[in-house]
Amino acid sequence: MIAIGSTRKPTDRIRSFIKELTHVVPNAVRLTRGKQGFAEFCEEASSAGASRFLLVGAWHGNPGRLVFLQQKAGEGWVFQPPTILLKSVTLLRELGHDSPPPRTALFVVPDTPQDAAPAESLAAALDAPVRQRDSLLPTSDRGALLEVGLHQRSTLEFLSPTGKEPLGPTLHVREFLIKASGDAKRW
Repeated sequence: MIAIGSTRKPTDRIRSFIKELTHVVPNAVRLTRGKQGFAEFCEEASSAGASRFLLVGAWHGNPGRLVFLQQKAGEGWVFQPPTILLKSVTLLRELGHDSPPPRTALFVVPDTPQDAAPAESLAAALDAPVRQRDSLLPTSDRGALLEVGLHQRSTLEFLSPTGKEPLGPTLHVREFLIKASGDAKRW
């Protein structure tokens, strides 16, 4: 299970972004931070049964940075790759779409061969399999694709199994770092 939360005092746009992510990422739970410190927030994620944590940072009131953590035995919560710096996001409601029912499967799909390494890193953080577009078998209508199109378009898109309909937010990426970059003091 993955927990998704944000910095303190998230804006309405960040709350909507997290809500859309919890619908498209299987077994995701949304956590509200409130006045909790970082350690207490991570403890809440553990109490919810999460072994992974996605933190959404703010930049001028919008989602600006995504940082992943994983719970490791004997070490607690550890920052893990990737770190994603965002230019902007496009929410489903801005495209005129309703939020779909929660997804039961997620497949990470690189758009080009140059997107394979970022796709692997993102798949490991989300605990989702990587598939090549030509090897995708028909999935249930409750599945989703996360198309990694960094090389040509600098986007991450959550799409229907056919790859035609958006199911979640579109992330316009400023920088995709295939390394862990986090500091508990900043969160």
